[in-house]
Amino acid sequence: GIAVADVVGKGLPASLLMASVRAAIRAYASDNYDLDEIIARVNRTMVTDTRSNEFITLWYGTLNYARRQLTYCAAGHDPALLVRNGTIQELAAGGMVLGVDPAERYTKEVLQLQPGDLVFIYTDGLSDAVSFSGEKFGKTRVRETLLRYGNLAAEQICQNMIWETRRFVGLNEFTCCLLQALHGLLPLII
Repeated sequence: GIAVADVVGKGLPASLLMASVRAAIRAYASDNYDLDEIIARVNRTMVTDTRSNEFITLWYGTLNYARRQLTYCAAGHDPALLVRNGTIQELAAGGMVLGVDPAERYTKEVLQLQPGDLVFIYTDGLSDAVSFSGEKFGKTRVRETLLRYGNLAAEQICQNMIWETRRFVGLNEFTCCLLQALHGLLPLII
């Protein structure tokens, strides 16, 4: 399984909420292979564990290496990006954020991967990185960077994404927060 999540807030409360999400995913995924049902159960648990101003975004997937199949479900999280033959497709099946509506239904998608495919999963900390002039790095730059470096090894893709973002942000004090957010980068080359 692959999970990338983001919680509202900072510090101890956000850390505790993230730990709760992680524990719920592990508990519900141990006896269930339907990702949409797992996310729905996690959501119902989070509704009872969150305050009105708290929520979680999540992108969760499982990879079957033998079949080259990726099954995923997103809960309000920025879509993962599939880079295939120089084009980018958003992996956006899912539903709304976790912790708001206990009746929310989620959808999953099963994707047949091909040799050379790149799946890039990230948090909004990447696209929301801000330059001195107040301009966001943005999803367009994320996509351009993936297309520019997508033929490299996974670690090099991440290093180049970080470099391009740092170069854009400059010495803005947001850089410290950005480096923490970039831990959410996860490229996967099949």
